[in-house]
Formats: sequence, C-alpha cells, structure tokens
Amino acid sequence: GYSLISILETLKTFSFEDGLTEEALVTKLRTSRCHHLFLHSSLKHNSSGTCRWGEYGEGGLLWGECSSRPFEWFEGDSVKELLLKVKELYGLDDEVAFRNIAIPSEDRPRPLHLGTATQIGAIPTEGIPCLLRVLLPSSCTGLPQLYIRDLLLNPPAYTTAAKIQDVCKRMSNVTCALPEFTCLSSAKLVKLLELREANHIEFSRIKNVAEEILQLHCNAELCDILELLMDPTCVATGLKLESDKLVGECEWVSLRIGELISQQGDSDQEISSQSLIPDDFFEDVESSWKGRVKRKHMEFYYEKVDEAAKALHAAVSEDFVPIISRIKASIAPFGSPRGEIVYDEICRGTETAKGTCIAGSIVETLDAVGCLGIVSTHLHGVFDLPLETTNTVYKAMSAEHVNGQTVPTWNLVDGICKESLAFEIAQKEGVPENVIKRAEQLYHSAYANDIPSTNRKFRDLKYDPDKTATDEAYSGSCSDPFTITVTSEPDVLRREIQNAVTAICQKKLMDLYKSVDLSEFPELKFISIGAREQPPPSTIGASSVYVILRPDKRLHVGETDDFQGRVKAHRAKDGMQNASFLSFIVQGKSIACQLETVLINQLPQHG
Repeated sequence: GYSLISILETLKTFSFEDGLTEEALVTKLRTSRCHHLFLHSSLKHNSSGTCRWGEYGEGGLLWGECSSRPFEWFEGDSVKELLLKVKELYGLDDEVAFRNIAIPSEDRPRPLHLGTATQIGAIPTEGIPCLLRVLLPSSCTGLPQLYIRDLLLNPPAYTTAAKIQDVCKRMSNVTCALPEFTCLSSAKLVKLLELREANHIEFSRIKNVAEEILQLHCNAELCDILELLMDPTCVATGLKLESDKLVGECEWVSLRIGELISQQGDSDQEISSQSLIPDDFFEDVESSWKGRVKRKHMEFYYEKVDEAAKALHAAVSEDFVPIISRIKASIAPFGSPRGEIVYDEICRGTETAKGTCIAGSIVETLDAVGCLGIVSTHLHGVFDLPLETTNTVYKAMSAEHVNGQTVPTWNLVDGICKESLAFEIAQKEGVPENVIKRAEQLYHSAYANDIPSTNRKFRDLKYDPDKTATDEAYSGSCSDPFTITVTSEPDVLRREIQNAVTAICQKKLMDLYKSVDLSEFPELKFISIGAREQPPPSTIGASSVYVILRPDKRLHVGETDDFQGRVKAHRAKDGMQNASFLSFIVQGKSIACQLETVLINQLPQHG
C-alpha cells in the first residue's frame, strides 16, 4: 500500500500512516488543506491504477490527483527528509523537535470508499449537497462538523469509537445543564500564542474551555463523560493525558488568565462619566481598550485617563457652560421680545386632539411674549380653537392646478390652508393607484366638510387576567416582555421562584384535571441553566415553561417547544449574555401556554 506523512508546523507534530489504498490516499488528499506537497521518488516506479507514472505519464487516480496541484519530488528517508524541508521552509532551527502523533493502523474499521464519500458530500463536490448538514443540527457547524466528517473518512480504533458512542448515549440522557463547549482551532491558537498576537478574546476563550472542563469534572452526572472523552482526545492530539492532570492544568490556566484578563462586570472597568459631557463621547474613546486587562496591571494609564476626564469636565464647566448660560438667559423659555423662534411641526409626536390643544396654548404664549417666530403644523384643528391672540397672523403656501394636478408655487400668502399634497406625493413615491383611490374615497367620506375629526374613538386593548394563552387575545407574540422587579440574591431568589412556581403550577394543574390529590401529578423537575450553559438534550422537542433571571434584576416568563433556540435568542439581545434560566418540562403545548399565563398573573402576588 501507500504511505502518507502529514506534518503540522504550527503544532510541531507529524503522523505517519502506512498501508493505505489508492482510494484512501486520494480521499485524504482531497480533504486536507496542505500548503506543500512532496512526492517520494519511489512512486515513479510503482503502478497507480492501470498506469505507470514514469513510463506512461499522466494517468491513474492518484496521479490525476497529484498532478492537479504543485508538488516536488524528494528522495531518501521519508520522515527525516520531510522534516528537514519543513524546517527549511518555515525558517525553524534544527533543534526544533516534532512530536509523532501517528495512530496505529491495526484494529481499525475501513474508511468510506472514495465514491461513497463523494456521493454523500463528505468530500466537497460541486453539485452534491453534504449529507452531514442535513443530519446534524443547524447549530453544528465549523469544527464540530469537520470532526464528524473526519470520523467517517479516518475512523478511529474500535475501542475509541465505542467510547465516542458511549459518550453520545450518555449525553442524550443528561438532565442537568451542559457547558457551552467552546470550539477553538488549536493550530490557529498556537500560532497566535507563538507570535504573541493573542488578544483578550483568545485568552477568554481559552479560559472558557478550561472552565468547561472543570464543570464536567465537578458535576456528578458529567464526570464519567469527561473520563470517556479522554481517549478520543488522545487520538486527536497525540497527547497521553490522565483526566486528573488535565483538570489540574485547567485550574491553573483558568486562575492565571483570570488574574490578567478583566472579567465582565468589573467595577473598576466602567466607562468614565461626567455630568456635563455626553456619555457617547467616553464610550467612543474608552470602549476600545477598557474591559480587557485588569486595572492593576495598567494603573498608571487608568489614572492618566481619569485625570484627563476630570480636566475635560473642568474645562467645559469653566469655559463652555457660562457661554451657554448667557445664551439661555437672553432667551426666555418661550422667547422674549429680543428672541426669535422657528417651531417646525409643533406637537407632531402625540395624539391629535390633545396635541392640537398644546400647540394652540404654545402659540398663545408666544403671542403674549411678543417674540418674532414661525410655527408650522399639520394639526389643522388649531385653526378652529378659540385662541386669544393679538399679534399672530396666519399664512399658507399657495398652490395652483396644472393639468389636473395640484402644484405648489412656493409663495407665502395670507390665509389658512387645511389641505395637503399627501395623495400627490404618495402617487409620486410609487404607491399603487388602487390604494390612493381608496384613500381618496375614505377622505371624502370622513372629511366631507373639511373639518378633521379630533374625537375619534379607539378601542383600548386591556389585559384580561382571566383569559388563557389559547384565547384569541393572546395570539401572536408580545413585543414587551412581562417583567417583575426583583431584589433578592441569586441563590435565594432561585429557590423562592422555584417554590412559588411549584405552588402556582400545582394548583393550576389540579384545577385543570379536577383533582384534589397532588400525588397524582408528577413532581416538577426544574432545570437550572446558568450563564454560559445550555439546556440538556432532554428538552429537545419537549414543551418547556421557563423563567429568566435577567441581569437587570427582572423576571421574564415564557414557554416554548424549542428551549435551546429560545435560550440562544434571548442571549443574543443586548445585556442578556449572562442571563440564567429556570425551566421545567410539561406535557403538551396547551398545558405550557396555560401555565405560562397563570405564572404571569400570579407571580407578582408571591412577591
């Protein structure tokens, strides 16, 4: 068979695989992203498929694959010569050692045939969709998907495969919250660390990985899974590690990075704030560097920034504020005989009737002050108000009809105008003709006397606590989350919420099933999802009711059939990245909706 030597310069590792078939070798070449390809001179004298390389030129599956990319010939001892070439290419010293992470070839299942791997899209082929993308969850992309593909194309030994299967079975039965399982490219990370280009984001990710391993170790339900994962880890990295040693190293790494990198919420990392300077100014200046490294490592620079912020505030208060104060003093709140006012679209952002009256009152005040000004409005009802004015005059922009169209002349004339060019502008902007015609019909029927109605009645939508979530009033989604202000400590609050939810839901279930015996109902099994945790697989496809403990000390009640997706959606919102959840599974969407409604109504009554 054929031999393949793979060298990874960033991790200083190499692997030697022998006994490969031509198909297996071509498969590996097609799925690997090698920067340099070297062919041993012995291939010139061996057959590939039905053709001889040296004698017949191009031909054969392997030769066709190799000839499509640049390569170099080499002779001598394969491993030794290739390592020398890699050191020469990357400018490495001769003393640099490469670690052999080769996997024994015996007792391993055969990989997929080249044709099979191509047909299912495991090998990227134009026009053939990847079966893995269909079989795996939509959230499984990038490195996890590549790992699954590698298991198919380069299957591990039977013992390792059995442990991977055992891990999958155990994970599917887990009932506690799971770590987020941060995925990092080891080669990229090592490169950044070697070049000293890793920033606080990379270090935070390393810390996350270490803490997730510690979480697996400390959880009685997950520690066995960690033990089983050690064997596949050794296969992937070539490192023989015991779980205790790994846990100890992770504790050290997490501690060391935690001493250097700033954690979210550190009080000494807050953006500067001064009363006379807009917060956006400090946000733009400081957000690019604050919150990365702990302040104690950069105390000198932080003090300089604090001093500069105070100096800026002093300069503004001493030089700029007096000027503004003098300007304000020269103009009364609603103008003065020396002031001038331009008031465009007065009170346009409020309800029509009351806004019209406010506009009229402002006009009266300005008239009484005697200042010079212009007030424009589309609230035509102001002209019908009994305003007490002596100096106010009404002006309008004149218009004329040209070819059946109303065209403004841009001349200011005396008088009142209660018309607008809304329909003409709508037509110009491309609004469908039938929509405009119907609007004109409605306008003429409602405003036949050219008097706008300010007494239209609107039906107020009231929240009915007696309605259930299945009623029509609750169809659709609510734009504003139901919230309750809370002040308790997290652990105490969690227990209080759990007790309150249990009492409320048990009573509701008894009412639904017309029962007085609590023993007939299964106990509510709560699942606590902390920051940087995700729901267990047992919630997939099940109806869940949940309570969010928001970072702003409020609660949010909801229900869903996709708890994992809902957690992800909530945490995608600003300020919700570290939100924690308390959830439980119920039988059916209808029950979940009714429990959600009763919790919204009754949780405030429990304090």
